Amino acid sequence: MRILLILFFGCNFLSSVYSQSLSTRTGYLYVQSSSKYMQVKAHNYQVFSNVNFTDNTVKVTGLMKSFEFELGAIDRAFNSNKLDLSGYPKFNYEGNITEPVEVDYSKPGDYLATVDGFLYIGEFKRKTPAKARFVVKDDGSIDVVVDFSFQIEEQSMETINRLMKERLPSLISVDTNTLGISRDVTVHLSLTYK
Repeated sequence: MRILLILFFGCNFLSSVYSQSLSTRTGYLYVQSSSKYMQVKAHNYQVFSNVNFTDNTVKVTGLMKSFEFELGAIDRAFNSNKLDLSGYPKFNYEGNITEPVEVDYSKPGDYLATVDGFLYIGEFKRKTPAKARFVVKDDGSIDVVVDFSFQIEEQSMETINRLMKERLPSLISVDTNTLGISRDVTVHLSLTYK
């Protein structure tokens, strides 16, 4: 009887822990856009995330300086001491699961959810809905994959031009029209909660 009680309370404790909140510090973010001349691709392996199934909230944050660009010249410029990212040290996403999912942690399976929230970079705030896929694996870990895309507004391109002139090294004193930067951005986020 004592063993049954221990198992019962142990299972209830574990289910309450899992049902409340999951966190990870090893998220991966991939961002892609293109210009007239090239594909611009960046990776960020220092992404923190928290998902709370009690209140259906999702938070993702990462350091701007942690982006690694596939094109060497952009990567060197972005990660040089000359680039001023004061006021823009992090990006944040805060959202709510609008179609809540009941994740069964006891067996492997796929669960889909809709997330509606805002992406923040400095003073910039953008409404960004996304679809999320939760995958419970055999070892008990949970993978979450989110893919979404958005388009940068025309007026934001003017702000990007101003920031490029103010904050990028003088050797890259060009604007978005010269670079042919696309307003279309694709984002892939991959998280593993253990």
